[in-house]
Amino acid sequence: MSEPAVLRWPLPGRAVDQDGRPIACPQCGAADRLLLGMDLDDHTDAPSYMSCRSGHSWAEERMPRSLGVLLLAGILDIEPGILARLDDLQREHGAG
Repeated sequence: MSEPAVLRWPLPGRAVDQDGRPIACPQCGAADRLLLGMDLDDHTDAPSYMSCRSGHSWAEERMPRSLGVLLLAGILDIEPGILARLDDLQREHGAG
């Protein structure tokens, strides 16, 4: 079985959950420019994996994987050619 293709995408500004409550790294409290791990094939409500700029990673219960798919759809509406740059983005922001 192969590993899923995951793109870690930097969230603009501070991350918030669906109710508007702030999300921060549970280890260091960082709240700006958190990276959201998006498995482009996973539309479930399982927790998304997130990481901060210090390298701490965690499964965030308040950020379902299906929300990452919605965020990606919004990005594609703004910049349809972004998938053509997926390899570059994965090199810049991490993959897997």
